[in-house]
Amino acid sequence: MPEWPGQGGTLQQWQSWMAPVWADEEFRRAVTSTSPDLAYRVEAVLAGQSMDVRRARRAGLALARYAIRYGHRSTPFGLFAGVAVLEFGETAAVRVGDGHEIVTRPAPRAVAARIASCETDAARMAAVEVCVNPLAQVWGECVRVPAEGASEFSLAVTPAVAVVLEAAASPISHEALLGKLAAEFPDIPTERPVSLVAELLRVGLLRSALRAPATVIDPASIVPAGGDEPTGQDACDVRLDADVRLPEAVGVEVETAATVLARLTRHQQGTPAWCDYVERFSDRWGEGVEISLEQLIDPDRGLGLPAGFGSVSEPPRTMTRRDRLLLELAGSAALEGRREVQVTGAMIEELEAAAGSSPSRPAPHFEVCAQVQSRSREALQRGGFRLRVQTVSRAAGSMSGRFWHLLPEVAGYPADLPTVTPGAKPVQLSFHPCRSDADLLTRAPQVLPEVLSVGEFRGSDETVLRPADLVVGLSGGHLYLAVAATGQRIEPIAPTAINFVWNNYTPPIARFLAELSRARTPQVTWFDWGAAFTLPFTPALRYRRSILTTARWLLRPAALPDQQASTSRWADALHAWRKRAGVPERVLLAVDDQHLPLDLSREMDLDLLRTHLRTSTAAVLHDAPPEDANGWIEGRAHSIVVPVRSNR
Repeated sequence: MPEWPGQGGTLQQWQSWMAPVWADEEFRRAVTSTSPDLAYRVEAVLAGQSMDVRRARRAGLALARYAIRYGHRSTPFGLFAGVAVLEFGETAAVRVGDGHEIVTRPAPRAVAARIASCETDAARMAAVEVCVNPLAQVWGECVRVPAEGASEFSLAVTPAVAVVLEAAASPISHEALLGKLAAEFPDIPTERPVSLVAELLRVGLLRSALRAPATVIDPASIVPAGGDEPTGQDACDVRLDADVRLPEAVGVEVETAATVLARLTRHQQGTPAWCDYVERFSDRWGEGVEISLEQLIDPDRGLGLPAGFGSVSEPPRTMTRRDRLLLELAGSAALEGRREVQVTGAMIEELEAAAGSSPSRPAPHFEVCAQVQSRSREALQRGGFRLRVQTVSRAAGSMSGRFWHLLPEVAGYPADLPTVTPGAKPVQLSFHPCRSDADLLTRAPQVLPEVLSVGEFRGSDETVLRPADLVVGLSGGHLYLAVAATGQRIEPIAPTAINFVWNNYTPPIARFLAELSRARTPQVTWFDWGAAFTLPFTPALRYRRSILTTARWLLRPAALPDQQASTSRWADALHAWRKRAGVPERVLLAVDDQHLPLDLSREMDLDLLRTHLRTSTAAVLHDAPPEDANGWIEGRAHSIVVPVRSNR
């Protein structure tokens, strides 16, 4: 890296820093494909078209963050990182070639703009089928339609809207729908039905066949070109020209870590919201009765949805015995100056008991995402490695599903996954996110024989399950889904890593269907510190060769001088805090599940941390991996994602 300009850098200094960084052709291409806006701003600064030093600094900070990600972060993201198939075998082997495959698709915003342009043009839409949004609900004299995020859009059921609701209950051509409106209201001008249907398509009461279901990998493939619709940057995925084989001992360690995390989970028998929901179902209907899904989720005729569905944050937590044990563990480690705690069998049993009674059924499957740390391939082969758990998904396919179109040779495994209910059939959940920006994150090719389609346009000739086809029952304390017509029990698999709790990208009904069958099984996630997470320090937890969770520090802006302080004074205070708290130079700055590696001996990284603290209530810092952790894979940043299944 060139010399960092710092907070007082001039425009010329920022240009001098950006120029050699931006000159790296591959890096420039990666940034441009991911953030065209940043690329435009950087080039404007370098060309002298933007003379504002504050804008130059903001562009420089953003570019610095991308530069760090480019070299150190393994999460697939545009051209920054890719995916390949992992194997386990007797020996370790790594081959990385140059024939990487870049797969491009139009970015979601560009596709949405093309669709919107088409849907306002009656001539282009004439033969296109439309239907009422399957998620729309009529309440009295209003019809409610899911809108962006967790909100709803409400429309009055006027006579014209009532005609649309009836005529488009099943797919009908746009031209035919206009014809029905014209026949019902012969005295109104021709343009009125055209503008009404266009408006109903815009607000989402109507869905058109141009909005491809989530099992179509390239949604632009069915949208006709033409007109003046805007174009946008393509979204990229990369299949690596790489073969990686890890020793079986690593696979065994993944199984061990998964087993321990399942035993240490905070919710052994489901979240409080789901436990309450199951109890209310039992009190009202008991076992042996099946209720239609539509009736169940209706708050007037049924129970509605569990508490917290449709909101964008978790409910408040209550203090438990598990919390107290973990507070004591973390406090003792801090008092004794220990950055790492060795987890024992006795500790696992105590924490497991503190979380509540043992589950009647295990979590059937999930995915473990981890880093393999070893200084060389020879050391790895001899068993000299550590497994650093990064995260755990809610179910198999959650993290890997988005890449099934790149890895077709491994996409078929969900068909053989175990189920909570014996004899239940896995089905693939297909839905659109609430925000179009996340559209590609929910797209996965159909890999299971049956699809459960939620809120999508599906042609009348398509054979899929819909929420209206399903009933819900209770057996052995567990809710189950079944097909009303056949009695076949099903368990949906959602091939998307979108977080159902932290954001509002998922329609509540889609989350409900994805979680229902597993609602009373252990909710396995990354290690949950509970109330102890608010402490200024929690230690790493290690079990055998697995780092279940890393050491973590909470740095609040109040612990350092205010933002008016000089760079040297602020840095001195930070290093003094580091010394008191035992914080190493190399850390990971965490924002949700994204970790930015920082070297706190470098001025650039200090500036990035200080900038983060300007707009955040705290900085969450994790202990970084050893510098030689990726030696076995020739220094490459990496993560492995391994699906695991219950053997009980």
